[in-house]
Amino acid sequence: MPGLSAKVFRTYNASWTFQEQLKNTPTDATVAEKIAAYNTANRMVAILCNHQKTVSKTFGETFAKMGDKVCLFVTGHGVS
Repeated sequence: MPGLSAKVFRTYNASWTFQEQLKNTPTDATVAEKIAAYNTANRMVAILCNHQKTVSKTFGETFAKMGDKVCLFVTGHGVS
């Protein structure tokens, strides 16, 4: 298709894949089963689109602060 951008194609492909995956959901499924099917379909699309969770730039600092808060809570004294 002339004039079709890569972004539009990726969006179409992701939407189509999501719909196809959702077709595997039984109509008589429970709410929990429907949520699981939705999450599975969403995961398949994420894999298709190569979406990856990355560690934020401030993860180390945030993690250290949370550790300090845990020590303060557990010991009542904090970190020396």
